[in-house]
Amino acid sequence: DQVERIQFARAAARMARAPFDGPLERWNAASGPALRGIEAHAYRRAAEAYADAVEGLPEGPARERLTELARLFALRWLERNSGDLLAAGHLTAGQVDELAETTEQLVTAVAVHLPELADSFALPDELLADWPIAGAGYADAYDDPGAPWHADGDRAPAGGPR
Repeated sequence: DQVERIQFARAAARMARAPFDGPLERWNAASGPALRGIEAHAYRRAAEAYADAVEGLPEGPARERLTELARLFALRWLERNSGDLLAAGHLTAGQVDELAETTEQLVTAVAVHLPELADSFALPDELLADWPIAGAGYADAYDDPGAPWHADGDRAPAGGPR
C-alpha cells in the first residue's frame, strides 16, 4: 500500500512539474512512477487474493508451505522497495539491514520443500526433459565442459550458466 502511495505521489509531482505541452508530454513525464504504482497495486491485490485463498485451507503442511511462499514474496517485494520505504519513514535502517538475512533464512526453509512444491504443479516429465536443472544430475550438467555455456572454453560465471 505504501509503495503505491509513494509511486503515485511521484507520478503526480512529475506531472505537475511537466510543461503543459499536451497530455502526451505530461504522461511521458509521469509514466515511470505511475506504472510502478500500478505494478505495486497489482502485487498488493494478488498478495491479498493469495492470502485469502491460503486462509481458506485447513491447517497443515500445505497451508504452511503456501504461507512461507507468501512471506517470501512479501520479503522480496520489501527488499526491492526498501530504499523508498526507508526514505519515507515506513522502515527503519535496522529493518532494512535485517531483510537480507531474514529472506535467506526463509529461502532455506522453503528450499527443503522444493521437491514437493514442484510436484504440486503436476508438470508432465516431458515438459522439463530438456532442462538440466530439472534432473537429478543438474550439477553434472552444469559442470559439463561441452555444454553451451562452456562452448568458448571459459567457465560460466559464479551465478550459473549464461
